[in-house]
Formats: sequence, structure tokens, C-alpha cells
Amino acid sequence: MTAVLDPFVLERAPGPTVELDPGLVRARAALNELLTRLARIDDSALTYSWKWDGHAVDVRYAFYRALETIEAATSALSRAMAGAATTEARDAVGAATAARWELHGLLATLADADLDADPGGGEWTMRQTLAHIIGGQRGYAWGSAYWISARDQPAPTGKWRAPEELFAAMPEESQEAQGEVAQVRRLVDDIVDATSSRYATLTTDEMNVIGGWSGFPVTIGFRMWRWSSHIQEHTVQLDKTLDMLGRRRTEVQYLVRLITRAFGRFESEVFGRPVVDNAARVLENVASELRALPAGLDESLAAAVPAGDW
Repeated sequence: MTAVLDPFVLERAPGPTVELDPGLVRARAALNELLTRLARIDDSALTYSWKWDGHAVDVRYAFYRALETIEAATSALSRAMAGAATTEARDAVGAATAARWELHGLLATLADADLDADPGGGEWTMRQTLAHIIGGQRGYAWGSAYWISARDQPAPTGKWRAPEELFAAMPEESQEAQGEVAQVRRLVDDIVDATSSRYATLTTDEMNVIGGWSGFPVTIGFRMWRWSSHIQEHTVQLDKTLDMLGRRRTEVQYLVRLITRAFGRFESEVFGRPVVDNAARVLENVASELRALPAGLDESLAAAVPAGDW
């Protein structure tokens, strides 16, 4: 894993960390390579003829074949991991990574210019919303680290808020989503991966530590389950921003979302957990299948031959 956990978290919430499994890294890379190719396809090309496994089908089926591949692999992965112990903390980061892939489904088909397009009415641009997602994820990690470190201190009087000066070293939120769409997607991955590397290993006692959220006393577990809902909340906001920008969703964009949503479910089966041998084989197989899937697709798009009945 290349993402680096902020020292603040390591200093105030010391404990074991977990590395991203190499097989999962390869599966992600294979998916992202496929998405790069699929996202460039125009709706008008979906009915072109394409051969899959020697059978005459259409280009649209490439999207659904990716979906089927991932969903079948999710079943195999679930069965392979059935005997492996999990925890609430690991389940919470699993939910967060599923939400992250729903967000990727939206981002994978965006143009770079969309990030800073003004939706009007004082609403945030997409880049501002993405900066808030990334900064919020960092803030949840820092805040929970503080509350874990302060667990033996007297409860605050009044609102449950961490001292603001503790967070002076956090990056400015406006700087959290710099670069083109591909760079922003990597930043999203980095912050979810890095924060999960520590919080996936929280114990039940640590999950039950009382901290603050919006001034209310809540458990660290509450704050962790908020990771997923926060990402999803602002993915909805990004969808609304696209509506305000008049960006009509294409069929390809909907299909890409189906694929990334399925991959989120797939990844959540192992994210933050030690991967057993049978599960490792599933990860390698799905990476191989996703890489092989688009064979002949470029030629079919260039030929532009309408598919017959199949």
C-alpha cells in the first residue's frame, strides 16, 4: 500500500495496522484499466458487434460481462472468507470501501473540466465537494485518534468537541482535491486506504470509546460507520451537481456505475482483513478475467458493424 497514514493518528491512536492485500491491488488495477477503456465508449457504439469467448454478441455485453464476472467472484470470495474472523471495525471499513467505489463509478466517466464547472446558486463545484469528502475522511481519522487518546480524561462540559488547535496541522480542505480527475481518484483511494489501515484493527473496547460528533457524545464505532454514509451523502451531492450542470447521464455512465458498485461489494469482503489462500486465488482470478475481457473490443469499435440478433 502506497498511502501513508498521518502521524497524528499513529501518535494518538497507536496500535496495529493492516496492509492492503497485494492481490486486491492487482484486482483494482485490472478494474481501473478496464474502466478507462469502457468509459470512452459512446452510447451509439453499444450495439456494435463484438465477439466474447468466440460468440457473437454486442459491445453493451462487455459491461454486463464485467458485472457478471465481479458478482460471481464476490460469491466465491464470500465463501472463501466464510471461516475467517471479522470484527465491527473491519466491517465498517468494508462499508466505507463499498461507498468509495460507488463514488469512483461517478468519477470514472467525468471530464477534467467538470471538476470546476460552476453549478450556480452558490453551490459547490464538484472539486469542492470532493475536497470535502477527502478532508472529512481525514478529519474523522484525526478526531477519533484524539478521542481514543483522551478516553481516560474527564468528560467535556457542554458540547463534545475536540480542541480546535489540535487540528491546525491538517491540510486546508480547499487543497485536498487538487489535480485532474485521475489524480483526485487516487487521492480518494489514498485517504480511505490509509485511514482504514489503522481503524480496521480497532478492538471492541476502542470502538466503544466515547467521543464527539457535531458536539454530541457518540462512540468511535458511530464515527466509523459515519465514514460510509458521509461518502455516500456527498456522492448524492455530486449527482445533484451534475444535474445542475445539465449533464445528462448516458447509458455508459449508468453501466460503469453498475460495475463499480459491484466491485465495491466484492472488495468489502476482504478489505481490512487478512486474506486466506482460497480468497487470494479469487483475487488473482478476477484480475486475470477483467484484463482479458476487452479482447477485440477496440477492433469492434473501429469496425462499427451493427450486431445481429443473439
